[in-house]
Amino acid sequence: MMPMYFFASDQVVLLFDFWNIHSVAGMVLTVVIVLLMTVLYEMLKVETVKLDKKILDLVAAPPNPQDETAETLPINPNSQKTSCKRWIWVHVLQSVLHIIQVVLSYFLMLCAMSYNVWVFLSIIAGAGIGYFVAYPLIKTC
Repeated sequence: MMPMYFFASDQVVLLFDFWNIHSVAGMVLTVVIVLLMTVLYEMLKVETVKLDKKILDLVAAPPNPQDETAETLPINPNSQKTSCKRWIWVHVLQSVLHIIQVVLSYFLMLCAMSYNVWVFLSIIAGAGIGYFVAYPLIKTC
């Protein structure tokens, strides 16, 4: 039976029955994998924000009234269909990213609930590293 308090050990079963760690090398590999999963989670959060910004720019971009060519050109119904299709594809991409993000977040939560100190610390370190690396990417775009 798994303890319901934090423990420092190189033996733990994580997420699935086949992810059964019995050695220090296995724990080191597990810590690296969980850390990378957490960094990926933070990167996905940033990508979601960037995609949300892109959608807001697509939807909220008003036509420029000072652009004389925009006034003289007739309204093209095909461009409206293209814009709608583009929005749908971006929304599908948003949905897929959201699903991946939710799955990763639940996996990380379940890893933390293993109460293994090394796994928990790898989640904390991965969140810090992922945030440090990914957050500046929001401002550059």
